[in-house]
Amino acid sequence: MRVLITGYRHYELGIFKDSQPEVKVLRDFLRARIINLAEEGAEWFIIQGYTGIEMYAANEIIDLKADYDIKLGVLKPFHKFDDRYNESDKINLNNILEHADFHQFIFEREYGDPGMFKAINQFLTAHTDYGLIVYDSETETNLKYIYSVMLELSEKSHYNIERIQFDDINDFINDRYDS
Repeated sequence: MRVLITGYRHYELGIFKDSQPEVKVLRDFLRARIINLAEEGAEWFIIQGYTGIEMYAANEIIDLKADYDIKLGVLKPFHKFDDRYNESDKINLNNILEHADFHQFIFEREYGDPGMFKAINQFLTAHTDYGLIVYDSETETNLKYIYSVMLELSEKSHYNIERIQFDDINDFINDRYDS
């Protein structure tokens, strides 16, 4: 099984430093989901390399590779997509790329037009079997586009979607940290 992981960027979650406690909670949550998916047969985890959820998940996958037979693929959307990242995020992404089992660009050129994003979303879902998306429709962002592609594909085929909403994360916090 090939799992696409995506979700909110760090700034969309109000996170501006990796030292914020929210980062540990999100990483713990994603780690638990990745372990469950690995135990259910997931072999590949695919990200694009965006900050926030994708990088948190990638770092957990890298850590879990010692215990599980899983691989990390990074399919960057296009050249220079990460040029606006701050130095810390660039270092983090480069570390992820160093530990990835595969990385390549979806488009072998720089950004050209908004239509590229539709093609990227379709490419990602066409080459995965499962979408793990941290997306709450109450807090709408550009994630709505990839989520709609996932929904459309799931109606036509075997594509599975796991949408994680803020209530799911709050339940995890209550179970894990409040007990």
